[in-house]
Amino acid sequence: MPSAIGRGWVLSGIALCAVLAGPVAIAQASDNTMRATLNHYAPKIVKDENAVRTGLIGYPQGKVKPLVRALNHEVGDLRALKRKLAQEQASSARGTKAKRLIIKGLGLIANAYGALRRDIQAAHGGAVPRSKVAAAVRTDKKGRAKLLAGLKLLR
Repeated sequence: MPSAIGRGWVLSGIALCAVLAGPVAIAQASDNTMRATLNHYAPKIVKDENAVRTGLIGYPQGKVKPLVRALNHEVGDLRALKRKLAQEQASSARGTKAKRLIIKGLGLIANAYGALRRDIQAAHGGAVPRSKVAAAVRTDKKGRAKLLAGLKLLR
């Protein structure tokens, strides 16, 4: 198993925990409904991120199922949050832009996690090719940048 998947993906997961649990909780949002939705989903996503991190630790020892299960939960919760936010109305132009960025970011992150899950399943416990890990990390970074930009707008 390449070390890039362990280090890069865990750091990426920790970043999402900080983004969702930190800024949203203290943000002075202009759209209280979106803020409440983000705060509602933040603990679930943090729990998922911790499960992914734990799964990554066991993956090199051949424990594939816990990581795949954690990634399934993470993708599901990210997509559920994305759907919920898509149904909500922003109260200002700034809120509209924030919503669009957050939804785009969540989609990219979910896609990156989904791609990693598929690659792990295809590897059957073996090493995931560096190119596939790098592609997932690039998509994840783009998503996190959009997510963070949207969250900053809600302050």
